[in-house]
Amino acid sequence: MYLFLVRHFNDIDHITPIAWKMKTDGYPVAVYCMNPRYDIANDYRLEFMKSKGAVVDYLHTAYRQGDPFYKFLQRLMNKGYCGKPSVWAIWAHNRRHAGISSKVSEHLDWIAGKFAYKFMRKVYYHTRWARSILEQTAARVVCFDYVMPSLYVVDAFLKAAKEMSVPTLSLPHGIQLYTNEVTKPKSSDARRFTKFNRFDYIIAPNQLRKEILIQSGVAGEKIAVLGSARYCSEWLEQNKKIVPKVMRNNDSSSGKLKVVLMSSKPQCSMDVVRMINTFGILADLEEIEACIKPHTRTGGNKDIFDDIQLPNVSHVLTAELCEWADVMLVVGSSVITEALMRGKPALYLKYLHANTTLSEEMGACWIIHNEVELKDALLSLDTDKTQVPYEEKNIAKFISEIVHGGAAGSDVLDDYEKFIVGCASNTQPGSGRGGELNSDVRR
Repeated sequence: MYLFLVRHFNDIDHITPIAWKMKTDGYPVAVYCMNPRYDIANDYRLEFMKSKGAVVDYLHTAYRQGDPFYKFLQRLMNKGYCGKPSVWAIWAHNRRHAGISSKVSEHLDWIAGKFAYKFMRKVYYHTRWARSILEQTAARVVCFDYVMPSLYVVDAFLKAAKEMSVPTLSLPHGIQLYTNEVTKPKSSDARRFTKFNRFDYIIAPNQLRKEILIQSGVAGEKIAVLGSARYCSEWLEQNKKIVPKVMRNNDSSSGKLKVVLMSSKPQCSMDVVRMINTFGILADLEEIEACIKPHTRTGGNKDIFDDIQLPNVSHVLTAELCEWADVMLVVGSSVITEALMRGKPALYLKYLHANTTLSEEMGACWIIHNEVELKDALLSLDTDKTQVPYEEKNIAKFISEIVHGGAAGSDVLDDYEKFIVGCASNTQPGSGRGGELNSDVRR
């Protein structure tokens, strides 16, 4: 069995294409969620994988243990994290009669769930437990995303896999677009080394990411550059068929230019004040129909999107927004890749952050330096959506680097499959640029 251990929306976005490719080609695939707070039942990609015959489940559900205390803790965890029937009825037969408000009760459930999960990690989710899972599934390889070993049950699996000589891989959960050294407070060589060094192999989407990891002290020989599974043409076409359609009935008949602003994480050197001012500019432009989607990992800064003048479309999937929009506005979001591949004008709002990106350095986007340029550009596109100040050759170069890892026209998903199967077969996977190993897969 080829195991994929996921935790959040973002890594599922980038890992599903790989698991789908391998399942389609007849390999036994299981996708287990390590995060008890993530709602896998309402994830269309995981439901798609289930429909294809892959095993999809929570780790803590698929491999539960039998003693009564474990079952009690799991009830606490499920209610606090997964919305299952409440255990507070054990202590207060009726919440209303006990004077416990719904809000307080939900908070108590969350605290209990968090406590239960932390306790279970220490007492139950240990190396022996992880090893039993690897044995039961006859695991050939274990694939994670770019996750810290200290999170969830990653450490237990890394230890168990090492004991059993089962290869562990770290797969991309995004695209490396930032070219400056420090993009956010936690960004450091030491942190990256801690995050990546324990994995046997790491797949990087592009050479830039590989160079950053090597600079952080990670051994270059275990890093393969294979491109982006999420943005390769094969998956874009498949994803278009399965993505839930929310905005189909919201397609404006006004003829206005449809614009989506994909916000980056505020903690990535964003100018929050100018970003909020930009919301107002977009809302005031009568010629356009604009909306905003905050970054899925906005975290504690999400309050900046309260009471704004633009519709917040957090509930709409990025793939659908990219199809719906006439123009995409981006800062550091990798969705610029899909916009360019779909032939949509991509406006890069450089003035909203202090970073630099590959798209601007390669001249593959419309670089907007201030609010006046933004307004003028949108009015120009309202007149003619085909007139953009960047060239097709620059787009092609950007897509080659970002989607194909620098090898234009490569079969990205096939390369991922070969690499993972090569790891499982105990053969040295890889090759490609500067590689010395198996020439079937780029390195």
